Amino acid sequence: MPESILIIRLSSLGDIILTFPLIQELRKKYPDARIDFVSKKEYTGILNLIPWLSTTYSLDTMKGAVAIADLQRILEANTYDHVLDLHNNFRSRKLCRVLRGKLQVINKRSFKRWLLVKTKVNWLRDEPDIIGRYFETAKGLGITDAGTAPSFGIEFHTSEQKKAALCPGARHWNKRWLPEYYLATAKDLIERGYHIEFFGSEDEREYCNSIATQLPADRIENLCGKISLAELPQRIAECSVAVTNDSGLLHIAAAVGLPTVAIFGPTVRELGFMPRNKNVSIIENMNLDCRPCTTIGLDNCPKGHFKCMKDLTPEMISIRITDSLSANPRL
Repeated sequence: MPESILIIRLSSLGDIILTFPLIQELRKKYPDARIDFVSKKEYTGILNLIPWLSTTYSLDTMKGAVAIADLQRILEANTYDHVLDLHNNFRSRKLCRVLRGKLQVINKRSFKRWLLVKTKVNWLRDEPDIIGRYFETAKGLGITDAGTAPSFGIEFHTSEQKKAALCPGARHWNKRWLPEYYLATAKDLIERGYHIEFFGSEDEREYCNSIATQLPADRIENLCGKISLAELPQRIAECSVAVTNDSGLLHIAAAVGLPTVAIFGPTVRELGFMPRNKNVSIIENMNLDCRPCTTIGLDNCPKGHFKCMKDLTPEMISIRITDSLSANPRL
């Protein structure tokens, strides 16, 4: 029985949240074990919320090789029995070089993903999703994937105010639903009596502000960059419904149990990142042979028409919001 387990997943937000079912099962299987996690510095706040970890370690990538060397010394001294590299990139591999525990490295199906994007040959149809691939990496620890969706394992309090969370941003342009569509959706929700809260990073503040400034000032709040990552789950949980792109905020909304409409444009289910959570309604254009055009996002539409997003109209999202609220009522 292992006394200590190290999990390495450095980024990004959604990928880290998708590790939660694995961490939960490891804690259930090994209640007395030391289970530690390494992520980039900017994500440790979200990891500190869940109750199943012993210690979280942060890697400040802005400090380069010095930060990796410092963290190597700390991790080496901990003498882990098992090391799960759920990232499998040059930084995670460098961290693992000095560790003596039994190392398991994720199989990311990189070639099959490339094949699907570039040729549309789909060898991923019967492959596990990302959570399943995490469990596959940990198979030597005697745990199995029961199909559990991510949760934070803690209670969040709700609000008596009728609020809706809108998350228009995404790191890459072609994963963003059109701003004029978000504007129409915000107006629809305001007509239904909702106060609108915009969520995103500081970098997305101006983008969201271009939408927010076209709405009644007393019915909206632009929270982009104003709330720490550790505070985001609670603030999002106070809302009654969320509309998001395929982004990290989608996975927060899903994990807190919020009725959520998730808009998928250039990415598809087979890539493995779609939420398992029953409170999420996924909408996508299934009539395009150019999807997926990317695994993580692009700054343009390779075909020039952007139909994967343009064809998903505000009217369609409005229907999904109604259906999602009916299936998962809050306020």
